[in-house]
Amino acid sequence: MMLALTSLAALTFLAAVAFAAYHSGRRHGRVTLPTSLIGELREHKTHCIGEPPERVTLEIALLCDAEGAGARLSR
Repeated sequence: MMLALTSLAALTFLAAVAFAAYHSGRRHGRVTLPTSLIGELREHKTHCIGEPPERVTLEIALLCDAEGAGARLSR
């Protein structure tokens, strides 16, 4: 009986921590990618895979926040 109560308490605590971490992360928005990584991704997708540049631009804009991606891609 004590083991069941301890397990239930631990599970409840873990769920509360996960819930708080999830919502804390959502408040901070998306994580932005470094400019060098975006450039590398763009090069790989256009030259190695052969995707059209317009599609690569759209995919990267969707991956990153749209405002930040547009500013970094225009450089």
